[in-house]
Amino acid sequence: MAAPSFQELIRLVETETEDSSPLGRVRAASGLARHLAEVGDATLGHFVDEARGAGHSWSQIGDALGVSKQAAQQKHLVRQASSLIGSGVELFTPRARNAVSDAEAVAREWGHDYVGTEHLLLALYRDPNGLGAVVLVESGLGGDRAAEAVAQRVERGGGAREGRLPFARMATAAVEAARSAAARLGHGYVGTEHLLIGLDRVNGVAREILEQAGLTPELVDQRVVAKLAFRGRAT
Repeated sequence: MAAPSFQELIRLVETETEDSSPLGRVRAASGLARHLAEVGDATLGHFVDEARGAGHSWSQIGDALGVSKQAAQQKHLVRQASSLIGSGVELFTPRARNAVSDAEAVAREWGHDYVGTEHLLLALYRDPNGLGAVVLVESGLGGDRAAEAVAQRVERGGGAREGRLPFARMATAAVEAARSAAARLGHGYVGTEHLLIGLDRVNGVAREILEQAGLTPELVDQRVVAKLAFRGRAT
């Protein structure tokens, strides 16, 4: 299978870029590199989904990719997260992208066939150094307490199905609310703290749990801003 060569890509940038200045070509090359990465990742994801649909295990897929079973699964989850985040994925910090992808793993552990706001909330605790988790824990809502609160509201399922789990409407809305929160606060990125704010802005299990713990949207905003002033930019 012949992929475009280095020289072919250089010629493409040189011939197809309206702004032929050095910086114009840098911008064009950057856009081309992102496009190639996105298309390549989507192509790989298509065939990974196809292999899963054909009954192949993650161990087998990992062998085909030359990575471990765990690495194959993680890459798949991160790709799904990027798909959910959509345009502007580069604005999401690595920790925020991981939280979105980890939400599916949480949903599977609970035996659910969907990803809800409760799974996004619990996923924040997977990275104890993320600002979202720090604010939650320092506010008295630790991971165990949050999991107990979820269990009081949502029954465990009988086992998640194979293939991609869909994000519930409110979970998707929470991710969009995180974008809005970042813009409202004047931040040029979306971090786990914004995901926490987003979860408190949409109706769902996560918001019920946060408000029961006394974490109103206004209080979450205040604590995020205070923590950012102390720590600086989140990651």
